[in-house]
Amino acid sequence: MAPGSGQMAAVNLIGSYSYSLVALSVFIAVFASYAALDLASRVTAAGGWTRALWVLGGACALGTGIWSMHYIGMLAFILPIPVAYHWPTVLLSLFAAILASAIALYVVSRQKMGVFQAVAGSVLMGAGIAGMHYIGMAAMRLPATCHFNSSLVVLSVAFAVLISLAALWITFHFRDEKTGLGRKKLAGAVVMGAAIPVMHYTGMAAASFTPSDMPVDLSHAVSISALGIGGIVAVTFLVLGLALLTSWVDRRFAVQIFELQQRRSEAYLAEAQRLSHTGSFGWKPSTGELIWSEETFRVFQYDRTATPTMELILLRVHPEDVALVKQTIERATQDGKNFEHEHRLLMPDGSIKYVHVVAHALGDESGTLEFVGAVMDVTAARQAEKTLRESEAYLAEAQKLSHTGSWARVSATGEMRYWSAECYRVLGFDPHDGLPRFETFLQRVHPDDQAKIRELSAAAGRAKFDYETDYRIVHPGGEIRDIHVVAHPVFNPSGDLVEYVGTVMDVTERRRSEEKLLQSEAYLAEAQKLTHTGSWVWEVEERRASHLSEEWYRVYGFDPKEGMPTWEQQLERIHPDDRTRRQQAIDQAINEKSDYEVEYRILFPGGAVRYLRTVGHPVLNASGDLVQFVGSSTDITERKQAEEALHQAQTDVARINRITTMGELTASLAHEVKQPIAAAVTDANTCVRWLSRDNPELEEAREAASRVVKDATRAAEIMTRVRQLFRKGTPEQALLDVNEIIREMIVLLGSDATRYEVSIQTELAKDLPKVMGDRVQLQQVLMNLMTNSIDAMKDLDGTRELIISSQAEDGHLMISVSDTGVGLPPQQADQIFDAFFTTKPQGTGMGLRISRSIVESHGGRLWAAANSPRGASFHLTLPIEAEAGE
Repeated sequence: MAPGSGQMAAVNLIGSYSYSLVALSVFIAVFASYAALDLASRVTAAGGWTRALWVLGGACALGTGIWSMHYIGMLAFILPIPVAYHWPTVLLSLFAAILASAIALYVVSRQKMGVFQAVAGSVLMGAGIAGMHYIGMAAMRLPATCHFNSSLVVLSVAFAVLISLAALWITFHFRDEKTGLGRKKLAGAVVMGAAIPVMHYTGMAAASFTPSDMPVDLSHAVSISALGIGGIVAVTFLVLGLALLTSWVDRRFAVQIFELQQRRSEAYLAEAQRLSHTGSFGWKPSTGELIWSEETFRVFQYDRTATPTMELILLRVHPEDVALVKQTIERATQDGKNFEHEHRLLMPDGSIKYVHVVAHALGDESGTLEFVGAVMDVTAARQAEKTLRESEAYLAEAQKLSHTGSWARVSATGEMRYWSAECYRVLGFDPHDGLPRFETFLQRVHPDDQAKIRELSAAAGRAKFDYETDYRIVHPGGEIRDIHVVAHPVFNPSGDLVEYVGTVMDVTERRRSEEKLLQSEAYLAEAQKLTHTGSWVWEVEERRASHLSEEWYRVYGFDPKEGMPTWEQQLERIHPDDRTRRQQAIDQAINEKSDYEVEYRILFPGGAVRYLRTVGHPVLNASGDLVQFVGSSTDITERKQAEEALHQAQTDVARINRITTMGELTASLAHEVKQPIAAAVTDANTCVRWLSRDNPELEEAREAASRVVKDATRAAEIMTRVRQLFRKGTPEQALLDVNEIIREMIVLLGSDATRYEVSIQTELAKDLPKVMGDRVQLQQVLMNLMTNSIDAMKDLDGTRELIISSQAEDGHLMISVSDTGVGLPPQQADQIFDAFFTTKPQGTGMGLRISRSIVESHGGRLWAAANSPRGASFHLTLPIEAEAGE
């Protein structure tokens, strides 16, 4: 009944459905559901802002599809009156659809969807869809009044919530299907697409329309024609198609990125396996199938074309480990449990590898057992472990030999963290008792050193510095050992002190050696002081001294407080007349890399002169180069003075000996002098007679006068020789003719020999070189030897012969005096040159001793030998002129 009319009964308008549009709406619902499932997978895979964009875009596309399904469904309901739609309200309903879609995509894109999340999401989504539907119906503008059946409205809302719950569950569980169209995803889309219109058409059934004569407000209202329906459908399919296309493109990009990352990951894995020498494998015991990574092939040194089998593995296993590997394989096959073992491989080139195998057991739904694992080449690690063990053994042995232990101690608590085996031995602890506490260790320290160690440890903990010190430790048996400790702080990256590490060394023997060395050095210094001998070390290349003993400074007159004198300062102390000779000796030793010995004088600043004897020994390096001279310098001034006094005494004794000998020869000398004097008197008388004649015989007188001169000269020469033997003075070196001296002594001793009927014979070599010597001293030697020979023969019967010979041999002149006398004393031949040894009743025992000293001072030798059948021979050698000159 129209308003304003009389009472008329209200008649509901009878509507009908366009089945084509209904089918189209259901198809759109299915298409939108499929898009929802597809978009849900992309939203789930995305993150951050990308996920928000996917939620927003997917909500717009999905909301458009749901809204389109709703309006196509509404347009499918045909009333017998014209119907228009208020487009702002229509847009509001579209917003409700988009909001419901956003809620749905957010819920299904979560990693987990619990019951609460599902129910809350379905309520919100259902409310949004129901709101979209009834807001859309409110946008209808028609000349009729719309009435709703509340029961059906509630039922439609319940359908909306339940359908939303089902949609969320289907979407959440089918979102990850990626292959093809996804049968599960497509089936889910069909179920969702068919269920969603149920809510719509239930809501449509809840509405009834009665005609109304009230004017219709058609402002902002539009009528939908067939063309409009086509536009809505086209836009819907375009939006959903673009959404699916975007999802497909993104999925393709994601797949490509995933494949690229997968390949990169596999490349990284392969490189990591290559670097770590770790290969992976898969093994199915039921079929014997083996899958190896590339590194596994390299570990076993098989070509990639080879098919991995257990036989290939056992072929590489070291013969001594084959049984172990077989046992491991059999146990793993039977038990189906994880396994891990290590064995050796014997490679084709004979080298040995160590491999460590780890496998994890897997089982599929059918119960098929499979192992996946890794095989690692641990050869380098095992060799490093072996090297480390050897190094630790060497270190332990070195510590044992050097009596040095290592330790570590936590600074904050004082707790001992580590002691080496030698540390226990050095400090006298038993390793079986474990690490001692610091206080326990401190109790072993000598009581006099405990306070020092405690204070030093505390100070080091506060100041965090390196330290080293010495203390004494008392072993359980009471033995006291000297210990030297060195400690170093260890810090963490923050700079905090973590611990102290260090060493303890038993220096007991070294301390004793140092004490002995100090004592020895004291003895040496005292000995050098007593003997006036200083030691030194001279660096040849640098021309400087690297060591000078204290006595050396005293010998040279330097003050040790002023430091080592320079080479020039030392040279200034050498006597000017001795510098060249000393330097020549040093230069020769340097050139020849030989020892040298030289005597020279030093001149003190005050003018005092001291005599030194220096001995040097060369020190060569491994290449044979001269590096140093080590030696000593001895003050021999007192010895020189003693030698000069001794030499003077020997000279005086020799002179006395000569005088004594001359006294014994007085009769012979008187006879020798008397003969030329008597002859001179006779010749003088003869000369007088020749001149006294009436006719003087001048020629005869001249001859007689000449004989007088000759005899007088002969007497004068005898007296000169005798006076020389009595002369006192220093020896005078000159070049001498040995044969001439022999002849002079034969003349001097000729009368004595004649008196005792001794025949003197000579065997003198001609053209002998001259020798350097003192004439008087050599005359004394010959006179002693000849006199001794005459004395040895004068009381004997038989032949009495004195033979004097001279000859040159081996750079020396040898003079021999042989006789046929009593010979050398039995068992005492080696004593005849000793002082005061004599076989003569009136002898002094000094003649032969003085003679040997004279010969040796001339650089020669004097010795005696027995003659056969009797007599003795005395031989002396003298260096010839060149050698004597040197």
